[in-house]
Amino acid sequence: MIINKSWSLQCAFDAINNAYYPGGLQSGPQRNRQIETWGLLVGKSKALSELYSLIESYGSTNKMSRAVRMSYKTIKNLRGFFESLPDEFEKVEDVGDYNFIEGETCSLEEDLTHEFKEVKGRNPAKSIQNLVDEYIIAFLNGSGGSIFWGICDDGRVKSLMLTAAQKDEINKIINSKVNTLEPSIDPTKIKVVFHPVNQTENGFVLEVNVPKSNSVGLFFNSSGDTWVRVNGCKQKLQGLALQDYIVERMQKNN
Repeated sequence: MIINKSWSLQCAFDAINNAYYPGGLQSGPQRNRQIETWGLLVGKSKALSELYSLIESYGSTNKMSRAVRMSYKTIKNLRGFFESLPDEFEKVEDVGDYNFIEGETCSLEEDLTHEFKEVKGRNPAKSIQNLVDEYIIAFLNGSGGSIFWGICDDGRVKSLMLTAAQKDEINKIINSKVNTLEPSIDPTKIKVVFHPVNQTENGFVLEVNVPKSNSVGLFFNSSGDTWVRVNGCKQKLQGLALQDYIVERMQKNN
């Protein structure tokens, strides 16, 4: 059966129990594996949170055991399995202190975990708003990394001229975009840093640092679109390409 990552744990039990009879010699263990698969898809934090909430809603583990037709011991084993899942996110690298100089080539290189974006026009907040969720999703679906606004493709620094009010607006825009991601993540996992640029007044390079996700599933924006990093570039996935990527991703994590 196909596990829906949007299910609550109760919904998962209802659907999976309907497909695999609890207690059967073959169907019972299969049911348990399917519940574990649900945990793999939703991640450690949500799986444990849902389990604790379900126990609380029934009043005790014993009462939950009877309601979902899973033995007390198996529920304890399920909790242990959820606890053994990897943390959803891990830092790729600490946000560093960079010596950016206006007009000069920076020490960084554009690669799998570093993306440079030059901001053109007089409204940097709008430019960032139009693309920031796509890059965050691409990094979350890959190995994590940082997007630097204010660096040209050739590595030359062309800083953003920002007032305190504009910096605050950009922070709010990025936070708002992060809050629309599916599945949802803690916005504090995305680090936003304004690096001052030497030989400028109020010039900055904006770094948006994205952690590596250990989730088997992909991240999407509010429109259901997703992106990945391919050869150091952001690429949108859709149709057959999206299906093939998900299958390959699942196989790598088996």
